[in-house]
Amino acid sequence: MHSIIKSMCKALVTFLSLGSPLVFADSHYLNIAESLCANPQIANPLLEDYQREESEIVVRGSRLGTEYNFRSETLHIKFEVIEPPGRPRRSALTTNTIDGNLSKPVLRLVLSNECELTQAQRINYEDDAAIYIEPLDESLAPLPDKIWLNPPLPQDTGRSDGLRVALIDSGVNYTLPEIANALALDEHGKLIGYDFWDQDSTPYDANPARSPFFVQRHGTRTASILLREAPDIALVPYRYPRPDMTRMAQLIEHAASHSVRIIGMPLGSNNYKEWLAFGEAASAHPEILFIVSAGNNGRDIDINPVYPAALEHDNILVVTSSDDFIHPAERTNFGKISVDYLVPAENIDATDYNGSAISVSGSSYAVSRITALAARLLTKNSDQSISELKENIDRFSIKGNTGRHVYKGYIGDPLADTSQLGIIKDDTFTIQTSTTKNTLALNIVALDPGWTNSRIRQAVSEANTIYAQCDLQLTTDSVLRTEATGYLAFQSPGHALQLHRQLLPLLQPEIPTIYLATDTQMQTKFDAEAFGLANTNNRPWMKNSVWITVTTKDTGHALAHELFHVMANRGDHSNMANNLMQTRTALSNTLLTQEQCQLAINTAVSNGLLKQ
Repeated sequence: MHSIIKSMCKALVTFLSLGSPLVFADSHYLNIAESLCANPQIANPLLEDYQREESEIVVRGSRLGTEYNFRSETLHIKFEVIEPPGRPRRSALTTNTIDGNLSKPVLRLVLSNECELTQAQRINYEDDAAIYIEPLDESLAPLPDKIWLNPPLPQDTGRSDGLRVALIDSGVNYTLPEIANALALDEHGKLIGYDFWDQDSTPYDANPARSPFFVQRHGTRTASILLREAPDIALVPYRYPRPDMTRMAQLIEHAASHSVRIIGMPLGSNNYKEWLAFGEAASAHPEILFIVSAGNNGRDIDINPVYPAALEHDNILVVTSSDDFIHPAERTNFGKISVDYLVPAENIDATDYNGSAISVSGSSYAVSRITALAARLLTKNSDQSISELKENIDRFSIKGNTGRHVYKGYIGDPLADTSQLGIIKDDTFTIQTSTTKNTLALNIVALDPGWTNSRIRQAVSEANTIYAQCDLQLTTDSVLRTEATGYLAFQSPGHALQLHRQLLPLLQPEIPTIYLATDTQMQTKFDAEAFGLANTNNRPWMKNSVWITVTTKDTGHALAHELFHVMANRGDHSNMANNLMQTRTALSNTLLTQEQCQLAINTAVSNGLLKQ
């Protein structure tokens, strides 16, 4: 307490020397923060001429602390005391300078329960534009690592050719080479993109809506996926105008004046009035296709709308992210009227704001994928109308059982137009089998060169050794090998759909297919996985198939285990010692009971997989 009183006296001396409560040095704010932390009810001499307000901090109906506000004509000081249940108290002081209607956040100081400084940040400005956040040390001296808010545009980057595709988001990190090199330039070599939040020409990835000192980054991630899947476009980045959403009309006019015909919009809100200006502008420009996020609230937006997704315009497509069962992914929105497509956008690779690799999920990234598809299709035929472009996009979809959640269907592989699947039929492949009562024919598709003939032969032989106890053997006439497979060698429902479409004429009908893959991109990852009739209602193209990754150990045992699931059409496991159907495969787990054998054989016969 002695040190606190000493600090207050020191602050008072400083106050008296300044003569008026304008803007103080950082050290004076620290003195204020320390005295308020000790007892916010005691008036600090430096703040005695300020208007004081006190209110509770309530989050989701629970009180988390108290907020104290001190205001003058030129300064606003906010002091928050946060007391989360079961955690130590902390407090924070933030300052804003005031010039007319302009309020600029400048300094944030965070103190521990013991009123010791734990974090300090200062925002630096140029001509009222926030340029970077500067971390400070315990003595409030600047630390070297800046947190950029508006860095200078890179020189000699960007492109004046390519289809111009706009992305409305929180901006992009245009200092990253993969972004900078793709930026669309006008005929004078100037960046076309624009920041409609700050109303300047630097649409940098920064969303300070929650806190100006802890900005969120989003646009770089969505842009990285768009550019990876449509690498030949010229990117027109827009930072959306959160302070005044009526500027969306100006944004759309700006895009139209620069011949933009596709705009990705991975954003939205619950406020219909915020999107009136956008809706009018979108209607006025039917030559532009808007691809919009359904949002990530886990709700039916037909009943509880999100905008602009719920707006009814012919030139808007609404997309959401799907899970492995061709349902809306967890927490993503849906609507059998308002949402057009389910798109795989869970756990996909992206580039983070700082250039590092990151895995992302959600409907925002479905926007990136379908925007890229639309861009590739429009590049191939720039004369097509928006209605024709929508029809061409729809050719990549399948309706299936998606009508409960979306209007049009499932676009399982937005890269389908880029895949070139070379087929090599291995006519010399043979499987040695013993004489048995039951022979199960297989289609075998090798998607990775690591699956050599000898490895496949050994795996089937090991499986046959196990199945001999059921008087059952596996056989095949040949192996289909693929070349130039690329991403299709990775297991996912969307990839399986594309493979099914291309391989169906080459496969024997009504028998199980074994896909020997590189790896899995399923959201729940297994080295090997089975798909019978019972778990493929929404993905019938995967029925009666087994997927095994190239890194799978004990391949023959894995094949026997997963194929049993397909034959028996059930996912149950056994806890019997050394049983093949234990949860985890192992070399010692080879036994099958006669009841298990009869279940698998009888079910396979009734489902048409096995003929006796």
